[in-house]
Amino acid sequence: MAVLPAEIDHLASRQGGVVARKQLLESGLSEWQLRRALETGLLESIMAGVMRVPGSPRSEMQRLWAAHLRVGAESVLALGSAARLWGLKSIEECRPTLVVPHHRTPKTESGMIVHRTRRLEEVDVGAIDGLPVTCPARTLVDLSSETGKARLTAALEEAHYDRIVGYTEVGRALVRLGEAGRHGAVLLAELLDERTGGRDLEQSALERLLSDLFDAAGITDVIRQHPLPSCGQVRGLVDGLIPRGAVIAEGDGRRWHSRCADMVRDRERDLAAAEMGIQTLRFMHEQLTSDLEGCAAQLRRTVDLRASQGLGLRRAR
Repeated sequence: MAVLPAEIDHLASRQGGVVARKQLLESGLSEWQLRRALETGLLESIMAGVMRVPGSPRSEMQRLWAAHLRVGAESVLALGSAARLWGLKSIEECRPTLVVPHHRTPKTESGMIVHRTRRLEEVDVGAIDGLPVTCPARTLVDLSSETGKARLTAALEEAHYDRIVGYTEVGRALVRLGEAGRHGAVLLAELLDERTGGRDLEQSALERLLSDLFDAAGITDVIRQHPLPSCGQVRGLVDGLIPRGAVIAEGDGRRWHSRCADMVRDRERDLAAAEMGIQTLRFMHEQLTSDLEGCAAQLRRTVDLRASQGLGLRRAR
């Protein structure tokens, strides 16, 4: 048993002083050694399958690690728990709150909250000291469905002014994750509109920004205001069709509220183009005005990559 304390310390020191039974067994400890560690006080069982090293500081981080280990490796700290991990002081301490993929049946204990979600993409997940946590933008979108206006406002402004995540990035996450009727989406969109101008950009101004984008990307073969390529069920015009690489570039100068209201229509347009083998890139005017070179680099990379794969369109003569 002399080796046991070193094994425990190695695992637990990175996890707030707690360790999962599965982890210890995978590290080479036997069931007998594990049982003896509990009997002799080298470990303390705090919930099914999770043990604490006696003497380790009891803290919020320890509680969160214990909840994550209990629910499983695919679990991610979310909502109020994630907000506090990112340093949002406007959100009060709460029960450990996690999300898991919808296909999982989570293990739970009293004193924790576990939600299942159909959308948990790689871009939505970060880590703090090794603990999986929803990224700040995703966290604020999730909080909008469970937090009142005053507290959501405080959290949104705190995140922006403390440079945890800016309004534009939160808005992009809202549009990407939002669904028709999503609770809290309207409130969050209205708060973003109040803090980012709150009006639609004039079409002429948006067209100038798109021209700057194409110039910065070094792309000259662009068909402006081209009919949306589709099988016929979805119609409209696209801001810019780039035959080389078969790419559509769309500019968005709408208020966040309008973007959320139109997200279903936008996805239908993008899907219609995708069915024709064309990829759509959407650029918000906040991105174009704050990081034109970054947007141009993204557009250029996408066009070059798709062209290198032999993708493209013949331009009508």
